[in-house]
Amino acid sequence: MENNLPIKGFIETSFIDWKGQLASVMFSGGCNFRCPYCHNSNLVLNHDKMEDIPFEYIISTLRKFKTWVERAVITGGEPTIHMSLFHTIGQIKKEGIRIKLDTNGSSPSVLKGLVKDGLIDYIAMDIKGPIDRYRRWCGIKVDTKKIEESIQFIMEGDVDYEFRMTVVPFLHREEDVYETVEYVKNAKRFYVQEFKPKNTLNPHFAEVKPFSPQKMERIRENVNQLLATSSQQSASNK
Repeated sequence: MENNLPIKGFIETSFIDWKGQLASVMFSGGCNFRCPYCHNSNLVLNHDKMEDIPFEYIISTLRKFKTWVERAVITGGEPTIHMSLFHTIGQIKKEGIRIKLDTNGSSPSVLKGLVKDGLIDYIAMDIKGPIDRYRRWCGIKVDTKKIEESIQFIMEGDVDYEFRMTVVPFLHREEDVYETVEYVKNAKRFYVQEFKPKNTLNPHFAEVKPFSPQKMERIRENVNQLLATSSQQSASNK
């Protein structure tokens, strides 16, 4: 099976990567961002030194578990930097598997192509923070027009989706979360994720303590309230 996505990690069954669903998980190598707090640093920086997991093995495993695992998550790294993504997902879809794609939203043209070809069933896009300061979160200069294009496409499309944001003390203020929510206030779902201080791309971030569980709970409650208020206002304007 030629021209497949470079898959560097594979979890046969997971309950946490597709909310409410049992799924297999594939990790692609390589990323076009350099988020200092990323906890998949090997996939970003050292993917060329990691062995590819044979695609034949992945397909055979999916077939073996097909009776109770009908979903697969493709994550990374950033899968959309590889044009082989189309071929790989196509092969998996032939097995009757539903696909969730994790992405940073930097390639709206790839997202549109995947949707047009009927290759993905769910999109999870990481929004790093307020768009006007995106470089702060990503470690590189980012074409924010592409980020905005992806967000708009996802929100206006027919494919189910979620947005999510990892909150990192020192890098993010609490207000950054609410500003980001305001930007996607009509989104179906917006999840706030806790920062994991391990295997970080910038080693110094491994020393950063996450916000307390109490503070994270308060932030999530505020986010849910903002989304609910926006939903009510949208409904009343119709």
